[in-house]
Amino acid sequence: MTWDSALFDRIACNNGLWAATSVANAHHTMQVHLDCMVGECRAKTAAYRLLTEEGLLVPDSGRAKQ
Repeated sequence: MTWDSALFDRIACNNGLWAATSVANAHHTMQVHLDCMVGECRAKTAAYRLLTEEGLLVPDSGRAKQ
């Protein structure tokens, strides 16, 4: 595996594990997956959940999921 394919695997939409390993990875994931939607993209969903649990992201009350 080359370094670029390893990088793409790490930031792929289906890789929620890497996004949830640290706050820094979660921030990076949120930046890379700007066009993705929480709930559809595993990586962004995992990052969103971690940042919310850590108190670093406060969801808009008008967009809170019930």
